[in-house]
Amino acid sequence: MEYIDMVGQIIAAEHRAKALAQEGARRGEELRAGLEQEKASLRESCLARAKTRVEMVRQAEQAKAERKIARLDEAQRQALARMEEVYEKNRAGWTDTLFTMITGVEP
Repeated sequence: MEYIDMVGQIIAAEHRAKALAQEGARRGEELRAGLEQEKASLRESCLARAKTRVEMVRQAEQAKAERKIARLDEAQRQALARMEEVYEKNRAGWTDTLFTMITGVEP
């Protein structure tokens, strides 16, 4: 093999190596860009799922609070009804007792 042929083969090999290195660098960049895009997509997906879960928990807690408020309202309504019943039952006696306490005279 002549010296010129060897130099030509070396240059051709160098060009192929350079092309392979450029192709590797291009593919590496494409891979990095793809990974970044996938990472961003995964982040968005996780955030969307988290927001959905937070909303579900918020709604469940709101419903729980409303049920508790309804129970408390009912308990308050029942207590008020019992108090009014006792008042109606004992009003006349209490009035007489107060009258006697204030005036000292039996009605």
